[in-house]
Amino acid sequence: MIERQQEKSKKNFVLVHHLGALHSLVEGVWNHISYDDPLHPKTVFMTPGHVHWDLVNLNNIVVFDKETESFVGEARPLKAASYFHTPVHKHLDTHKCVFHIHTPSITTVATRTDFVFEPRLTQHSCCFMDSYGYFNEYDSISEELNIQRLVEAFENKNVLFLKNHGALVSGNCIEEAFMSTYMLNIACSFHLSVFGSNNSFDLIPIQKAKAMKDFFYDGLYKKHFDGFLTHLHSL
Repeated sequence: MIERQQEKSKKNFVLVHHLGALHSLVEGVWNHISYDDPLHPKTVFMTPGHVHWDLVNLNNIVVFDKETESFVGEARPLKAASYFHTPVHKHLDTHKCVFHIHTPSITTVATRTDFVFEPRLTQHSCCFMDSYGYFNEYDSISEELNIQRLVEAFENKNVLFLKNHGALVSGNCIEEAFMSTYMLNIACSFHLSVFGSNNSFDLIPIQKAKAMKDFFYDGLYKKHFDGFLTHLHSL
């Protein structure tokens, strides 16, 4: 029974890669996802390095042991993936699944300095009321990036915009993390449409926005995710 449940966890991890590819959340072969194995909390699944999300499968996913701080088997993630994801899973128990992507819309929002992310702009951005932040340090050399400050900035948030470098998105489960990533990408697209013009705009009232966020994370995200999977399996 336990082996079957772990196999299901691995399959879900594979499937979110395929869903991400289907919905244009991946760029090339250098975006990555990590996921705490629900049955073995000290084990983290990670995206294999230099592998397109469409080609991730049960045989090539990376397994990381948090206790020994070492990889199990031959598969390895990108160096940057290891550098970002392993400290988050080690120090933030609430971040069970983490996406790191840099779609054009998300990266542009992380780069623009003339506005900041506004969670009350649309129903999509409402999902991130009081749970997003910015990490405004940038260094292309991972060894020179202060990863401890990044982990601290990500605490109590499910979105962390990285300066000129996309975002980290987390969830309490793999379904939540995927749907949050999907919603963030759409939210950022609307941000660019609205803030890229000289038109006036309205914001959703604070209490209404918070209620919409609560409704989404109270179970709606799971129904949406199941619908996405049904579509994927129909192809």
